[in-house]
Amino acid sequence: MTASGRVVAVIAGLVGLLFAAADLVREAVLAAERSVAWPFADWWSRLTTGPTWATAVAAAAAAVVTVALILLAVRQLRARRRGPGLVEFGDEAGRAQLDVLAMERALRRRLESDLPGVKTRELELTKRGDGWWVRLEADLPARDVLGVQARAGGLLAADLARMGGLRLDGLDVVVTRLT
Repeated sequence: MTASGRVVAVIAGLVGLLFAAADLVREAVLAAERSVAWPFADWWSRLTTGPTWATAVAAAAAAVVTVALILLAVRQLRARRRGPGLVEFGDEAGRAQLDVLAMERALRRRLESDLPGVKTRELELTKRGDGWWVRLEADLPARDVLGVQARAGGLLAADLARMGGLRLDGLDVVVTRLT
């Protein structure tokens, strides 16, 4: 979900919550005291009493917002799409397949063994075009964050090339904790 989609969903939710809270207060007052007369606002009465063009526009807008919010909710709950589960490479003489999850685990172990003080939390490989991007979440030593990132990029690029001739196009490092 994009940032603008989140903003739209939050604003629509807050507006809906505001209207629901106002209606709840109105209904509570009307239920508590039968002698209170609390009519709807004039603009609301005009909108809901007779079929007019304003009623049709309001209904269409409400339907569009409802469908958009349902789509955003379903999209938010849907599992993230991962890249290919298997990477196939080779030539006419033979072909091989590598499991992406196995490659991720191997790369995590390699980083932790070759870079002292690095504790990986998550490593995700994503295919973008002809190359691969790595998203690494890790605890890194505070003394040399940029150096660790550069060494991690070199290790990952070399391992991907060695594993299957894969090219590392980018490395995103998310530091979860400085040690």
